[in-house]
This record gives sequence, C-alpha cells and structure tokens, in this order.
Amino acid sequence: MEEMKKNDFVVKPCTTCGNPVNIDMERIKYKLDMHFDKKEFDQAERLINYWLVEAKNGNNKKAELELQNEYMGFLRKMNRREDAIFHAEKALEIVRELKLDRTVGGATIFLNVATVYKAFGNPNTAMSFFTKAKEVYDQNLKEDDKLFAGLYNNMALAAVDLKQYDAAENYYKKAISIMKGIENGELDTAISYLNYADLLYAKYKSDVSEDYEKYSASIEENVNTAWKLLNLETTPHDEYYRFVCEKCASSFGFYGFFLYEKELKKRTEVL
Repeated sequence: MEEMKKNDFVVKPCTTCGNPVNIDMERIKYKLDMHFDKKEFDQAERLINYWLVEAKNGNNKKAELELQNEYMGFLRKMNRREDAIFHAEKALEIVRELKLDRTVGGATIFLNVATVYKAFGNPNTAMSFFTKAKEVYDQNLKEDDKLFAGLYNNMALAAVDLKQYDAAENYYKKAISIMKGIENGELDTAISYLNYADLLYAKYKSDVSEDYEKYSASIEENVNTAWKLLNLETTPHDEYYRFVCEKCASSFGFYGFFLYEKELKKRTEVL
C-alpha cells in the first residue's frame, strides 16, 4: 500500500511560534475519500492521525477541528464506540475554545456529534445536540437550505429510536420537501423515502393491533418512490451513486423487493 508522505499536502512552517501552519484540508479529504472508496480503512486512519499531529504541533486549531470531525465519523462507521465518543468530545472542546458554538460550522459539529451518540444507543443525548444545531441553523440559514434536510433526516432517526413517531414523520416530510428543491438531490431524497418506510414499519411493530395492512400501502409507496429516484436517467452514476446503491440495497430486500436489491448490488460492482 502507498505510504503517507509529508509532501503529499501543503504544509508551510510558521514564521513565528504563534502562527499556525497551513494545512490543505481539501487534499486531505480527497485522499481520505480515495481510501474509503477502496475500503483501505487502516490507511485512512493513519492519514487522519498523521495530520492531527501536524495540526496540533502547528497550532492549527481549525484544521484540528476538521480532522476530529472526520475522525469521529470514521470511527462511528467502524463501530468503535469509545474512540468515536472520545474524538467527538475533543471536537466539542475545540468548538468551545474557538467560540464557534453560534456559527453554522460549529452547529454542523453538533450535528455530527449527535450522530455519534445516536449510533451508539444514546438518542436522548443525540437529540439534545440536534436541537442545538437547529437553533443555530434557524438563526443563520434559510428554511430550505440543504443543511436543514440533513439535520431533519438525522433528527427523524433519533426520534424513531425514542418512539416519537409523529415527530419523526414530520421531520422526514420536511427533509423530503427541501431535497425536492435541491439540484441533484434525488439520491438523498431516495434515502429519506426508505427511512420513511422504516418509520412506518416501526409504527406497525409498536401497534397493538398488529395490522400490517394499515401501513403496507404507504410503505410500498415510499419504497417504490425511492426506486424511481434511483433510476432517473439524469442521475450521474458516480462514486456517490455507488455508495447510495450499496446503502439502499438491503432496504429493498427487507421489504421483499429482491430484484431491486440484486440490481443495486450489481451496480455497486460494475461502476
């Protein structure tokens, strides 16, 4: 495997000990995406750790915050609970230190911290951070901003865990409404429709009547709508499309759409 080299990215030594080094985060994120796409997870973690050390030694707090943000998401996906929470808390410390808690950037850190807590079985803590993020977004963004769609989707997932089904349904409707107005938002909208189907299934499982027919038509409608969105001719079949196909395939299988599941798995292989 390719070894990391310091000259892979722009690093300018500080002229005085108080000036931060310049770290090219765009190139770091680009290389991380390459590792993730190839499932080279060890290399991705080494890359993050290497530049975390550079950011700390170079007094570049903003780069350190971005790297902590990347790291907590990576560790969440790797299902490493203690490490993910540790780095989420480190990110929060930097947000407070830099006084970013009332900025959109800081709010997005709150959102990502919330997803860590949600992933590891603490939806109450997650919802508190989602709420903090929403307060800042409300003050700084238009109500149809794409960031709201991501926030509402995540709030819905936490609300389902808390069995707050009506709230979750409202969040999904808001997210879908926003994404319909976003250029090239079809893939994320498809994910929302599948999540909406999962919400309806959760409502069925909690319904004492055990009457699946009360929910089956709506579930099928959401699943079919997601399928249509994944098959639009105008949608580029790029790396993100492959990621979404991989993410969504099992959901179709769960609801009995096995041919759709098989087709999506095939698309992840041939792209």
